[in-house]
Amino acid sequence: MPAMTTNAQLDADLALRAPRRFVRPRVSWPADAPDGSPMAVFLAEGDTGFEAADALCADGFVVLALPTAAFDVATIALEWAADHAIHVGADADRLVVAGGGLAAAVALHARDEGWPRLSRQVLIGPEETGWPPADADLSGVAPATVVDAPGYAARLRAAGVPVEELRPDPATSFAWVRGLSNADQEELEGVR
Repeated sequence: MPAMTTNAQLDADLALRAPRRFVRPRVSWPADAPDGSPMAVFLAEGDTGFEAADALCADGFVVLALPTAAFDVATIALEWAADHAIHVGADADRLVVAGGGLAAAVALHARDEGWPRLSRQVLIGPEETGWPPADADLSGVAPATVVDAPGYAARLRAAGVPVEELRPDPATSFAWVRGLSNADQEELEGVR
């Protein structure tokens, strides 16, 4: 893990092997990140920029961010993060997947495979193509923070998944996500 003694975010490029190619995600560490920081895998689809990934990093997450629309690449990245979180100074028990419909699909895959265990999914709309189909069983997926995807938030709630909805404006902060244990999340959901 690189030494982090500045007040600026630290970025590094990484190469992950995917079927028939390599992908190059960006890894970012928050300034002065302690070992055991939560880790987020941010999947930037299409024209999506890295603004939300940068917000996650600024709020204390080690972030593996990659532009992809490929499901296999996204699952490889999430599994790599679960296997190697400790090597980048993060805590695999506080693993988050973030992005749009692809992130939601990857969260379903993690549930179906029983691994990696996600502490949360941060889903950022608007809902367009690529979100899990209406007939997909959403029960048992990780608790969700949903930004600008009210239809999917409603589907998650109907499946019994704890959901926190945030508005896209003003700029979103994800700082509250990093410090909550599963028990804290359950208590927070019980108050709502």
